[in-house]
Amino acid sequence: MSTSSQPGLRLGLISLIVVAAGFLLLFVFGPDRVGSIPASEAPAPSQTPLAVLDDGATQLALTHLQDVSPATYSGLEAAAVRAIADGADAQKLSRLVLEALFSQFQSQALTLRSANSDDYQIIIAGLATGLRSLKSNESPWCEGTMIADFLTQNDDELVPALLDEFTYMSPQYEWAMGWMATILTAIETGRNISQPHARPNFRDEAVLQQEGLALGSEQWALALQIAAFANAEGTSYAQMREVIAGMDVCDLGIAVETVSGRLPSDVKERIWGDLMPEIMVGNTPYVIWRVTDYFFIG
Repeated sequence: MSTSSQPGLRLGLISLIVVAAGFLLLFVFGPDRVGSIPASEAPAPSQTPLAVLDDGATQLALTHLQDVSPATYSGLEAAAVRAIADGADAQKLSRLVLEALFSQFQSQALTLRSANSDDYQIIIAGLATGLRSLKSNESPWCEGTMIADFLTQNDDELVPALLDEFTYMSPQYEWAMGWMATILTAIETGRNISQPHARPNFRDEAVLQQEGLALGSEQWALALQIAAFANAEGTSYAQMREVIAGMDVCDLGIAVETVSGRLPSDVKERIWGDLMPEIMVGNTPYVIWRVTDYFFIG
């Protein structure tokens, strides 16, 4: 399983900054502190080559992966057998697990169109939890300049750099495993419902705009950052990078959770049912267009 076969880890970086529901950015923004999953909540290690990774967080994520995509799980097991034969340690095996889990963002994106309101909010809350931790620790990853620098890298440089942020058993790694288990749970819900939500209507947009404007009146600096990005969109790549460099990404992510949490359940389902799958597949133009349309910015 080669990192070069994971273009989805790069696609959509700019749009993810805009909505701050940055699935891919979260791979970099792992929180500095995160609690371990209690043993009572984690399944017993499976009797496979992956049992080498016997921590509860990994085993929980693998259990969900096996349920959501048995083929991906089987491929991961086969890759683990080959890696172990070549002398791979737990760190190398954990990287294979990360690649297998992250591949589900693109392959299972459409299933998320049917997730429910609670699952959407839990996903966004996972983002905000990590970003609050970074914010409280004055992490440089809250600064848009860090993201702007990443945008200059090609796939071969960016993907390994992202994966290197999650060394086995680090707080970031444990957080990523727990957050991926949350994503896979939402995918399972969407699969069981198997009925996509209707597209957002004018009322949904009005409700979202009302909540967004309310938050903007509370946080003027944040509103100006979003407006600046919207005005730069469609101009030039250099100008967009300059605007991104002036953003506080952590504040954006926390704001998304706040606005999302204020939405009625049915509105939330239609809004995220529309946006979340497009974020996962990296449909940057569509996400930017929808977000600017929702908030009348630009």
